[in-house]
Formats: sequence, C-alpha cells, structure tokens
Amino acid sequence: MQEHAHNTPGTSTYYYPVVGRKSTGAVFDRIPITDMQKNDPYQFSLFILSYSAVQGVRDPSIPFPIPAIEVPAASYFQIAGIHGKPYREYVGDKKPPQEREADYSENSPKDTLPTPSRFGGYCNHGSVTFPTWHRPYVMLIEQVVGNTADRIAANIEKQYPSEVGKWVPEAKKLRFPYWDWADPATNPQGLPAVLYEDTVQILLPGGKNATVQNPISYYTYQGGIPSDFTDVYTASTGLTAYYSKWTRTYRHAPSTPQGGTDIAAVQTAIEGQASHLSSGIGLLFAFPDGMDPAIAYDNFSNETNESRRVEDYFNSGSLEALHGIIHGTIGGNGNMTDPDYAAFDPIFFFHHSNVDRLIALWEWCYPTYWMGNGYVYNGTSYSWTQQRGTFGQVYNEQLLPTGARGNLYPFRNEDGTYWSSEQTRFFDAKAYPKYYSYPEFQGVKVDQDATDAQRAAGRAQIAKYYGFNPQQAATQVDTEAWSHLPVPAPKDAGLPETFQGIQNYRIFVVLVQLPEHAFNSSYHFELHKTSGNQTELIGTTTVFARPDYSPCSACALRREMSSIVRGVITLPPSLVNDIIVNNGTSGGNPTIETTTEAIAQSLSGKLLDASRSLVATAQGGTKAPTVPSDQASPPQIVPSGVTLFTAAVAEKSDDKTYPVQLYDWQKHNELFTSGWKHEVTQAS
Repeated sequence: MQEHAHNTPGTSTYYYPVVGRKSTGAVFDRIPITDMQKNDPYQFSLFILSYSAVQGVRDPSIPFPIPAIEVPAASYFQIAGIHGKPYREYVGDKKPPQEREADYSENSPKDTLPTPSRFGGYCNHGSVTFPTWHRPYVMLIEQVVGNTADRIAANIEKQYPSEVGKWVPEAKKLRFPYWDWADPATNPQGLPAVLYEDTVQILLPGGKNATVQNPISYYTYQGGIPSDFTDVYTASTGLTAYYSKWTRTYRHAPSTPQGGTDIAAVQTAIEGQASHLSSGIGLLFAFPDGMDPAIAYDNFSNETNESRRVEDYFNSGSLEALHGIIHGTIGGNGNMTDPDYAAFDPIFFFHHSNVDRLIALWEWCYPTYWMGNGYVYNGTSYSWTQQRGTFGQVYNEQLLPTGARGNLYPFRNEDGTYWSSEQTRFFDAKAYPKYYSYPEFQGVKVDQDATDAQRAAGRAQIAKYYGFNPQQAATQVDTEAWSHLPVPAPKDAGLPETFQGIQNYRIFVVLVQLPEHAFNSSYHFELHKTSGNQTELIGTTTVFARPDYSPCSACALRREMSSIVRGVITLPPSLVNDIIVNNGTSGGNPTIETTTEAIAQSLSGKLLDASRSLVATAQGGTKAPTVPSDQASPPQIVPSGVTLFTAAVAEKSDDKTYPVQLYDWQKHNELFTSGWKHEVTQAS
C-alpha cells in the first residue's frame, strides 16, 4: 500500500496512523504527572485542557478557543474502546477491499450471529505481545492529546500577543505523563491528588489561574451509555458493577445504580500494596545472565508464560502480573478492575505510560532478551501461539515479531501497514521512531546506547532502588540463625568462578497460581503474615479477567484451555528473619524443611472478589486444621497452587556492584494443604 492510499477521512478504507508526536520533529521525555504539575505549568495546563477536549469536555469559562477533535478516531471514546467494550471495529482502522475479503464484516451473519461474535476485540493479555501491543496504544492517546495541545497553544498565542513564545514551544515538548506506582519514595502515600480530585488548578494567559474539571479523575460518556454496556454481577457476594447505568467512570463504587467513587478505599488499597509492588519491580531486574532470550522474555512479559514447564523453578515474576494489581487496586467495584471497561477510566493511560517506562528500562538492561520466533525446549522448537482475540486472528495462529503474523491490530503506520512487535523495540537512534523517551533513571537513559557493563550497572541500581537488594539484606539478618540454609557453590550451577555465594542467606518467594476464570471476573489472592488474631498483608496476585459473556475471543480461548495466571510474592527478609529466629529458639536443630514449615505456619491466604469483598480464607502449614467439607470453598475457585520457593544468591567476588545472580532454585511447601474456608453465603 502506498503512503496515504485509501486514507481519506470518512471513506470506508480510512485509517488513522499512529505516529506519536512526529509532527514536532523531535524527541522529548514523558515525565511524572506530579512533576509536570509542579514544575511545568504551561505543559500541565495544556495537558489538562487537551485531555478534556479529547474527552469531549470544554469549560465555557476558558477565554480562548478549544478545538474540536480532528476526526472520530481521535476521540477518547474510540481510543478507550479499543481495549474492550464496545467490541466494534476501531474507526481508525478501516480496510481496503483486498484486506476485507476474508475479514470480519459487521453486516455478515457469519460474523455477528455467533456468541461471542467473530469480532473478538483486540485483547493482548496473557501473551508475549502484552508489552508490544500496549506501546502504540499509549502512543495513540499521546498523539491526539499532543496534537490538540498544539492547536490550543496556537490559539492562545494568536489571541494574546504578549504570550507569544510561551505556549507553542511547551506544547511541542508535551508527552503523555506517567505515574510511577512502584516508587518506594512516594507510593506509600497512595494516589497523588492530581489523579483523583474532581477539580484542578491550571494557568491561563497573563499569569492568571483557573479551577477546571479534572479530566484525570473520571470520564463521562458523551452521547449516552453505549448500548452493549452490561452490569457485572458477582455471584459469590451479590455485588454489582452497574456499567449499563453509570453515566461516568467510578473507582471502588458502591453496588448501586447511582454509583460513586470511594477515594478513601482506593487509597487504603494502594497503600497496602506499596511494599510488594516495589519489591516486585525490583525482582524483574534480577533476571540472570545467560538465559534463553525467548524464555526470559516470556517470563518477564506476561503472566501465563507459554514456555513454562512444571519443573522450571525460576520465579522472578512478570510485569503483566504486577500491572494487574494496579488495575484491581484502583478499580475495586469499578471500571479499572474490568478489562472491558478499564480504559474508560482516564487513569488507565497514566498507569500504562508507567508500564511502558518499565518495559523501556528492562529492554535497555536486557537488549538480547526477546520473543523471537518462538522458544526451544529440550531441543524442540515451539512457536508462540497465544490467541490475541482480533478479527484478523480468528484462530490460534502463530505469533511472530514481524510480518503478517506480527501485526499489532488496530495500530497502523503511515504507509498503511500495521505496527509490529519488532518496531516497538528500543528508543535509541537506530530504533523505529517513536518521538518520546523517558528521563534518566538510576544512570539509565533509554534512548542512549550503552556498553554491556553500563547495562549491568543500570539493572543492579534499578533493582536496588525498588527494594530488591539481597546483598544488603544479608547483612541485616541473624546469620547464625540462618546458617543451616544451603548455599552451594555457584560454579556447580554453571556460574563463572568469579561468583561466590552469599553465605547464610537465601531469598524466599511464593508462587501463586490462579485459575484465570475461577470467579468469572477479576479477583485477588492476598498473602498475609499471621500472628494470633492479627494479620499483615505481604502481597497480592490479581487476576485481571473478563466474564464468560464478554465478546473477547482471546479470553474465550484461554477459558477453554483452563489458563493459569502466575504471580510471585517476595517474602520480606525481615519477616523471614523473625520466623527463622523464633523457630531456632524452639529447640532442636533447624533444617531447611523445618524452616519452610515454620514459614508456612506463619502465613495465611485470602481470596477476594473484584470489589475486594472477602470470599475465602486458608491457614498455612501442615498443622492447620482441615476445613470441614460443609465449610469448604467450591473447588473451582481455589488456587491451583500457592508454593514456597527459595534461591541462593551469588555476587561477583571482584565486583560487588555487578548484578547478583539467583541460582539453586528449590521448590518447597504447598502452603495451604488443609483447604480453603468459604466466608460468604452464595447469593441467589
């Protein structure tokens, strides 16, 4: 297809290319929304006005023209709808006749009569394309907001000659901001006010200020609630998210048609996840040297891990799993919790801008770890085959980083081809242009090339910043009490002889395996430290799932395959130390087996539904009383496994700043062998 062929707005073959901020001809950094508000008042004001305009909201008190969106494909409703509801072809991706011959047709009974219909949405979750698909998605909202800001800035400088040179340059720099929900310096305080307060103050020409509606707080459906929005009922607790009646988005809403946002509940939920989110991100930057590149990328990129085998004990978690926690934590009984409605909450794109930032940091640190054309196991090659749920991929076809099997629907380039996973990679001068970058972080600038040594130093610093620092933790535990823990020679695990094991120390993680569709919606597993009647939250795994009546075809396929979502929760060294020390004072010679049993006995589990209402509980350890059959949870909702793993830690003897290597992974106890107790009465 030649550039701009079939590309006239309003025609049946029109497409809206995703080019990001190409019109600015330059690369500028995405910055934290709080920094933009504090330090860049012109950019912040332009962003608020533009994000509002894209959502169809214009404040009549603003004394200069706010332009309408350029084309329907640039409206917030259309862009948000790509992620799920209303399951219609994106208006920015119309097709020429040759592409439609074997494609979905909204007028064809063969496509629309089946339930779900043949158009299964654009879902890219539980797949190696989770990171790559969401990159052009955020670029799309960045593009339409930025283009709108350019026009607003031009209007201001035209109307106010004294403002010339103040607004247009700032609009050129504007990129979509992010919220670092894992930052240990700020996330214990919960959501920044700018992400939830209903009004916000902006700068106007002449140095004046104005208070306007905050477009980040919520989105109001323009033109009414879409006809296919349906209420989501949770059978276990009888609570309902009234999407067919709510005229705007909500967070932690009550189970009423009137809706509402409970910001105190949002803050409490986020504050409770702070430590786990930080350490989880830190662990992502502890992937060892020398992994199979495709298997490493599969582990990092998504929560289902197609390459995973039962005997694979390495567990560093995935970015997708951590990202799901934010969805469930912010949403509660509201939009962000449900994949079909999540993107309508304006905070969605701040969340995913940060997810993209973490991807950028990780791929800079690990440039050779990549999906490739598949993976190899025991000498046999396997293709990536996870269903993506697009009308272009009706069947469970092979996934590739380029070519027709690598298309990231519905995101097109200027020449009409689709974005590919390969094009999304990297930000340096050789990368496919994206016109944005991120600020320097812990010595890492993702748009700059680097040596292997610099990349290693960067990942070590990032891991430490987010709280994964076993070298420091090993100096803070009772080494005598930990001395029974095995630390084999690193060379026996295949590491170079320059590595030495950190004695009297291992890391402890819990692998959580949850049936994706156990609750027929999103739900949560929480791991708690139990002491008497008191419990303390350690970490969470969230299943970010759609109900069985959702048209999402990728979700339907995963349901048929009984897909399992994996989450990894790191046990804080201080908590493990308390347990080991107390276990050592109880008499006898401790072993790794008695230690892991003591840890299991100190833990408890909870299952919560999408609204975070308690559904089931379990007590850890082999001595926990068996749950009576008449009190047991239905077997289809209980976890597939909650298992304790440990690993030894090696450091370079001649360079302690080099990233540590985790080795000698060992599988230990299933934590909750005595059953799960149902805590609610099945609603009628």
